[in-house]
Amino acid sequence: MDFKIVLFVFACVIGTTLGEGLRCYACGFSSVDSDRDCLTITNDTRTVECPHLYCTILRQEFLDPVGQVASFARGCESQPDFLNHEVTDSTFRTFYRACTTDLCNIGNGIQSVTGGNLSPTPEYNGINLLVPGTGDAANIKISLVMLLLSIFVINII
Repeated sequence: MDFKIVLFVFACVIGTTLGEGLRCYACGFSSVDSDRDCLTITNDTRTVECPHLYCTILRQEFLDPVGQVASFARGCESQPDFLNHEVTDSTFRTFYRACTTDLCNIGNGIQSVTGGNLSPTPEYNGINLLVPGTGDAANIKISLVMLLLSIFVINII
């Protein structure tokens, strides 16, 4: 009987550790803010447990004056608008960056981030990449492991 309890606890632990999320830096800045700490990662930069697939950076610069940051955000998303891309309109140049490893959203937002091999080189040309195998694969794996372990435990009882 004790073996069944130990096996059940083991199954629960395995299920929860498989579901551990991504850690990302999370902060924001707007041109009207005086606190520009989000633009540079420090020991005090806030981190979050991200339940999604991507750590992200969104950097928006004014075209006039050139290079002045209008807004900047670090965070996590399930499906970013773009992985590593730049968009320019009549007012702004916007950099979208995404990566898939812990605390990978560290850059200034201008250079492409490469965590998780989303972009092959730092000189990546900005075209979106389709990344096979992403989505809810981790949740499917957790569910499958829990189902198999439950069946195993039921058969032992």
